[in-house]
Amino acid sequence: MINKSSPLRLLWAAFVTAGIALAGGAQAQDPVYYAAPGLTLLDIGEEAMLEAREIGFTFALGVDFDRRWSAELGFMEADPAYAGDVVESDLDTWQVNLRYTLGQPGDRLRPYVMGGVGNFNLDGENDTFLNYGAGLEFELRDQVVLRAGVGNNSYLGRDDGDLGFSAGLVYYLSERNPPPPPPPPEPVAVAPPPDSDGDGVLDPEDDCPNTPSNYAVDENGCPILIEEIARFELQVNFDFDESVIRDEDVPEIEDLAEFLREYDGVMLQLEGHTDSVGTQLYNLDLSQRRADAVRDMLIADFGISPGRITAQGFGEQLPVADNETEAGREANRRVVAIVSETLQRYQER
Repeated sequence: MINKSSPLRLLWAAFVTAGIALAGGAQAQDPVYYAAPGLTLLDIGEEAMLEAREIGFTFALGVDFDRRWSAELGFMEADPAYAGDVVESDLDTWQVNLRYTLGQPGDRLRPYVMGGVGNFNLDGENDTFLNYGAGLEFELRDQVVLRAGVGNNSYLGRDDGDLGFSAGLVYYLSERNPPPPPPPPEPVAVAPPPDSDGDGVLDPEDDCPNTPSNYAVDENGCPILIEEIARFELQVNFDFDESVIRDEDVPEIEDLAEFLREYDGVMLQLEGHTDSVGTQLYNLDLSQRRADAVRDMLIADFGISPGRITAQGFGEQLPVADNETEAGREANRRVVAIVSETLQRYQER
């Protein structure tokens, strides 16, 4: 018995099968379309009440999504006689199949498996079937393939099925095996930019090239500048009414000379002072002689340039202690100087 099926149901099944084919194809190449004429020896099931074997003409249109996956729409036309009768029937089928080819791309002989859904129309009555099978493809040349296989139609409307043996040619409408693209060029090893002065900052980013190797640098490759202040405080005390430098104060003056030699840009001003004993005029002169005594020692004994040193006496005007006590007066009999130098140097590694 043949079951009448809705054409819309069959069309929906065809679209589903085609969608599976599209999803399954790994797009290794552009799609290639083909036409496939052939013949099928159909072994028809008993329920169709037709002669057991019939040869039908087949034709399929398909597309290879890559060298393995393809989908095709196939048709068959046959005129089998009814069993025990000479009256011929009008039999045609159509089916949508998904095909997977095994083996390696480029093999001349490759097996395949396939499956799909179709419609069996016998004298105007339809039945839906599921189709599955396997076969071999033999590549005659790039655009022509010989195909032979066996398939089974399993019907939804009856218990038996049809077995078919098919053979035909596949004609591809464009080139199947385009020449492979040229290999990508070998990557060229690009040497990193140099660091000519070895400071850890590459030359394109180094704002201060040729930095000495012992200097620490910032992110721009420039030496890190550090500011320091060098300071020296001199105080030489004198005996009462004297301007002679005492022996115990000579090392202090020598240290000052060493400071001046190290920092040759420093200018020195010596200030002479007295206690309040005596007249202001006398004490002013005494304070000047004391300041001059220190200046003369720096020049004569320690080689400091005269142009770097000035001396000025202030008499008793600027006491640092109480002149009413002996200790206070002794502290006021003095020559003092405070010198400092702001130094800039580069930080070392």
